[in-house]
Amino acid sequence: MTTDTASLATRSAAFLDYLDGYVQNLQPASLDGLIASAGGPEGVAMVVVDLVGGFCTEGALATPRLGRLVGPVGDLYDAGWEAGVRRYAVMRDAHHADAPEFAAFGPHCVAGSGEDKLEPELARRPWAADALDVPKNNLSAFADEGPFRPWVEECVASGTRVIVVTGGCTDLCLYHAALGLRLWANARNQSLRVIVPANLADTYDLPVEVAAGIGIMPHDGDLVQAMFLYHLHLNGVEVVSEIVH
Repeated sequence: MTTDTASLATRSAAFLDYLDGYVQNLQPASLDGLIASAGGPEGVAMVVVDLVGGFCTEGALATPRLGRLVGPVGDLYDAGWEAGVRRYAVMRDAHHADAPEFAAFGPHCVAGSGEDKLEPELARRPWAADALDVPKNNLSAFADEGPFRPWVEECVASGTRVIVVTGGCTDLCLYHAALGLRLWANARNQSLRVIVPANLADTYDLPVEVAAGIGIMPHDGDLVQAMFLYHLHLNGVEVVSEIVH
């Protein structure tokens, strides 16, 4: 623990400047380029994380920051479908009524409540009907005894070399999805590119004064967003500004 009496903001000013520049200087990737690098559309998979009602449009944890992602994510994944990509997975919180996670975040996205459903604008997209459905009772689909890990194993065994991950939250479920994929591949010496476009990932914002008034922990959305994009990149996930299509 530091003995420096200066505030964290003062001690970390240089790093915060770096972090701001890091986000501002992220570079785009092209969908065509990703497909080509994977040897064709059969080498690409796309995962959308938690763009469900309970985080986008209704319930205690809904935030416009995630709601704004729905249309652009749908458009990118439509472009992938039109280019021949056929491997899609939809992760969605679908909690038990007594989920331990509620102690940290409060009740949300209870299975069968409607909050656990993929946003309608995405559900009607051409790829959605064929996407792997991944309901989960915690932040990480890798920790669930569900279909995601076997799907990843089958994808990679069948030639998937690029997985695009979008949605939210950048520091919570999306983080565990993208980093989980990266660590799974590292542990097996698998050549797998895990890509997060920063414009299609976001988290919630809860100002200090608002959090104090309701007795929960604050959450600076902009700082947390930048920090976790950086941390994903630090751990080998490819973070790009956007995927042009």
